[in-house]
Amino acid sequence: MRNKPWAYVLEQKHAASYCHYCFRRPVALKDEALKRCTQCLFAHYCGAKCAKAAWKDHKIECKKLESLRESKSDIPECNIRLLARMITKLRRGERSDPPEACSPPTERTYDSLCTHADKINTSVIQITAFTFIVEKLVAFLGKENMPEDGEVLKDAYSKLIVNAMTLYDGSWPYGIGAALPLGATRFDHACKPNADYMIRDGCVIVITALTSIPSIEDVRICYCNAMEMTVQRQALLREHYYFICQCEFCLDENRDNMMRSLRCPNSKCPGVIPNTVKFLPLPCTKCGRLLSGKDEYIRDAVELMGKINNQTASYTALFEQPSTPALIQQQKNALRDLEKLYEEVKNVLSPLNVFYLKLIVHLADHESTLGWKLHLEETDAYRYYHGFSSFLAIRLVLQGGYQVNSGLLDKAEESLREAETILQTTHGIDHPVYADMMDVKNVQIPQLRKMQKLANSMGAIPKSKQ
Repeated sequence: MRNKPWAYVLEQKHAASYCHYCFRRPVALKDEALKRCTQCLFAHYCGAKCAKAAWKDHKIECKKLESLRESKSDIPECNIRLLARMITKLRRGERSDPPEACSPPTERTYDSLCTHADKINTSVIQITAFTFIVEKLVAFLGKENMPEDGEVLKDAYSKLIVNAMTLYDGSWPYGIGAALPLGATRFDHACKPNADYMIRDGCVIVITALTSIPSIEDVRICYCNAMEMTVQRQALLREHYYFICQCEFCLDENRDNMMRSLRCPNSKCPGVIPNTVKFLPLPCTKCGRLLSGKDEYIRDAVELMGKINNQTASYTALFEQPSTPALIQQQKNALRDLEKLYEEVKNVLSPLNVFYLKLIVHLADHESTLGWKLHLEETDAYRYYHGFSSFLAIRLVLQGGYQVNSGLLDKAEESLREAETILQTTHGIDHPVYADMMDVKNVQIPQLRKMQKLANSMGAIPKSKQ
């Protein structure tokens, strides 16, 4: 399925990297730079054509963004700007997509989207969140642009939290924006999905089957992070989508036990010790060693997992504040603390432990001195928890790049060969990520091999006796 979203926005941190209308990202040395909106200085476009096409949705927010810039106020987060877009479209009477927006065609309209408004009205958490968002929305759009009927706003909020999708462009395993599509919202959830989705050809959500699926009614996509424990995934799904997932992953206790797993304390054993939800250790997967839940090794490991949670949360919070020289120094100090913590946990927690993964993701994403080897461990975890998916493919492409830069050409080719198989399905052979990967695999690596061979042969030439 291909579906242009009914409403969509970019994350603020990507505002200058993608066209706000078609989500196209210029490639260095090939395309011209994006043109910035001369009024708000926030939105960027490929050129006059995209700017003109976007004006209908951007007109009201443009003035508001300009005012925020002049007053040096913060720009609202992604979901508030998406809700503002929804309200603007409703005020214009737009409640459905043009026929060409979805292929195959859909009969779904804004009014047919699921809301669960009755359950939201009885949730203290959601009522509090709704009140907070309304305040932010009024401050952003102004009372003059808000619907007169309060139920319209509550209905829009309900449809946003139940139906909105994170947008991935296939080049990074993190979202670049949020959207409310109409056709693509028909698909139900599974923590182990049989279909993948990302944006292609600009801002078009493409749903792709990962395996043979009997009918469109059996298509399942993932609404949450598959690398979180079942209790966390189910809590999120219950809070936002009002159902308790009972998919294959949610019923797999061994998978959750591996998410809490430790390295075997026997340094010569390559096995791991899975742990139950109450951190009661199970036998080592290799040597069969069984520890007690009161064992000092288990208690220390549980303490380290709590330490990871606290330090990564504190580290993330440092990036949510306005940057100052003092804050930058705090960030550097906190990164060093995370590196020290890594030295404490690397021989205790297994590479599949989700707390360990949370730590190495922070280190790898913030250019830790520990290097690209952290990305190798991330890839193994993606292979175990995600399997055949765009997320694994992206990790393999990144891994191949690190291996090329480190001169490990055989390993790099192996990584990219695995990525190629997945990318053909998840991205398609016309996707820029696939084209760039094939260039590295089929052009750059052979060239580097020739250079290595030449260097080796020159090094073998005996020196002249003269």
